[in-house]
Amino acid sequence: MNLTDTFINTLYTLKSQPLPAQVKEETRKCLLDQIGVMIAGAALLKEQLGKYLDMFSGDDATAIGLGRKASLQNAAVVNGISGHALDYDDGHRFSTVHLGSAVIPAVLAVAEKENLAMDDVIRGIAIGYEAAIRMGNCIQPAHRARGFHASGTVGTIGAAMGVAALLDFDREQMKSALAAACTSAGGILEMQENVSTLKPFNIGRATHDGITAALIVRAGFRGPQDVLEGKFGFLRAVCETYKPEVLSLETDSRYNICGSYHKPYASCRHTHGAAYAALKAVGDNNLNWRDIDRITVDMYAQGVNGHDHTEIPSAVAGKMSTPFCIALALITGNIGLSSFTEEALQNPDIAALTKKVTVRADEEMTSWVPKKRAARITVTMTNGEAFTAQVDFPLGEPELPMSIGDFRAKVTELGMYAGRTEQDIQQIIDKVLTFDGNAADLVKMLA
Repeated sequence: MNLTDTFINTLYTLKSQPLPAQVKEETRKCLLDQIGVMIAGAALLKEQLGKYLDMFSGDDATAIGLGRKASLQNAAVVNGISGHALDYDDGHRFSTVHLGSAVIPAVLAVAEKENLAMDDVIRGIAIGYEAAIRMGNCIQPAHRARGFHASGTVGTIGAAMGVAALLDFDREQMKSALAAACTSAGGILEMQENVSTLKPFNIGRATHDGITAALIVRAGFRGPQDVLEGKFGFLRAVCETYKPEVLSLETDSRYNICGSYHKPYASCRHTHGAAYAALKAVGDNNLNWRDIDRITVDMYAQGVNGHDHTEIPSAVAGKMSTPFCIALALITGNIGLSSFTEEALQNPDIAALTKKVTVRADEEMTSWVPKKRAARITVTMTNGEAFTAQVDFPLGEPELPMSIGDFRAKVTELGMYAGRTEQDIQQIIDKVLTFDGNAADLVKMLA
């Protein structure tokens, strides 16, 4: 049995057995989180996404948050873009993939068109996450080192395998869908540089190509025997080294969706640990931010580079700045979507406290990555007293999970940002967490 067979055996076995209750619960949380960010992202990009959809016809599936329908793949494209537009979607620290934005739009679109039940949707999402996480674990960090954006490349595989599980493909169909996804997979990290706004497109395209990969196999096409380790296979093309053992069920029998993280703050994930530690240091010791002389942040090197700036010309720059996020958290008590306003950017107190923050790379903490993404905060007061707090995991990691109340608060804020009423949002939340009927009935509420 070649490596492709090993991987497919893992996914097929997990697909074919009943999902544990914990996996179902976590999958619904992922779905709820993703619906919230898609609704808000669609509001942010309403004009651009509307212009895109105006170029096409079709009414197979719902463009969430836009009040209209589109062709199957184009609905998935705009929902994938919406889901990543705010950089508020879930992810996985080992595979470095934004999972929900790639997998969930593909599964939801096909489930709506095919009139499938929520149980099918939950299974499709869980297996889509499984495929993306395992493949990401297999090829990282060498994949990123070659300039690939895993949320686009591995996201395509996750989307295809999610749809394959949703449609209850047999083993050979799943193998061919994987092959089609691998030959379609793309996405480069340069899309996040300079003035580019195309980073979310990497994920939107992944949803589109994931659906197409599954449906081309449904039409009767078949793939090669070993798309992963063949002479010109996927793994040889996208990384220098890889870890084949993580694709085997014998090595890892878990459902890895339970290892994904969710973002409580509307900023870059690398800012979260430091912000959470700062809130702990100040809150646990009843400190007044006005009496702070300086703040020192020690953390892993990857979280320092590109995140230590104290000049904040825009909301995007603020979301990427650990000093600004710390100052925002300590002064306003919030780092939510509504926090990164022009008023906050111009606030002289926030600007002054931002400049009091120094971020340093710590060699030991760097060696812990990706097992831990730690941050240690030292707050020194004007009277010379110093207070320290350290967190090994930012809030939202599986080791320090968000509560259901945290999810409700996040989705409520996202929905209200998009102009939804609080009553409407609560109905959506309750339905996502409990509904077992037809998926199309849920999607109707999201238009």
